[in-house]
Amino acid sequence: MGDGDEAKNGCALSSLASSLSVLGLFTEQHPTWSADAINEALGFSRPTGYRYVRELVSSGLVARIAPGTYALGPRIIELDFQIRLSDPLLKAGLPVIQELVESTGCEVNLIGLYGDHIVTTHQQPGIERLPLSFGRGRPLPAFRGAGSKIIVAHFGKNKLKKLYDANIDQAHQAGLGSDWDSVRSALAQLKKQGHAVSQGELDPGFVGVAAPVFASDGEILGSVIAALTRHRLGITDLDRLIAKIKGGGQQISERVAHWAKTQAPPTSLPQRAKAA
Repeated sequence: MGDGDEAKNGCALSSLASSLSVLGLFTEQHPTWSADAINEALGFSRPTGYRYVRELVSSGLVARIAPGTYALGPRIIELDFQIRLSDPLLKAGLPVIQELVESTGCEVNLIGLYGDHIVTTHQQPGIERLPLSFGRGRPLPAFRGAGSKIIVAHFGKNKLKKLYDANIDQAHQAGLGSDWDSVRSALAQLKKQGHAVSQGELDPGFVGVAAPVFASDGEILGSVIAALTRHRLGITDLDRLIAKIKGGGQQISERVAHWAKTQAPPTSLPQRAKAA
């Protein structure tokens, strides 16, 4: 690859990151944006910002709902449908999750990781449907809740320190310690024991028991978590539940590794992709 190709790839990656930053502006609190407001929020020049908006509208990721006003577009729904069908973590985890629900009666959720963002990717209700605040698709706090804690416990030192510096109050309030050394030590203990338990950290009256899920190369991929009420915890064998969830996390990791070995990437582009 020549210098010119590398420069083009660098520009393409920069444009992709910028487009993703535009999509990241759309939230429950701010569902619509004007192009000028997008430019101001992200520091784009007017021509650059308008180009990104046009490209996103053309792709269906953003929709024009009124003159100069934009919202997330229907392509998001299509991609959500596709990830439900093709997500390796979900395909590997779903049979295990269903067995865990049947054997424990708890709600069992799958939590995914990208970068330092943690999000619930699947919810499987148990005996009773729990009114949890952080449902599918909603980002989870990095240091609160068993599902997040067991994930960040597997971060490298530098990545963890950066995350800690950005969420110091949250880390301290989650009972992990009052300074960096104590937080790091507490997370190292969670990593060593292979599970995390939280009570009322995300929703009062609810308990979470989580175990890590790993990619085929041993990198942390996410977690599996059982959620139950404190009342149900009182009639539950906690040690048995922990063992079941840890075993489930190991099974999902093994299934992910098997999936990675058996699913060869395509040797040519599908006809639809070529046409695009």
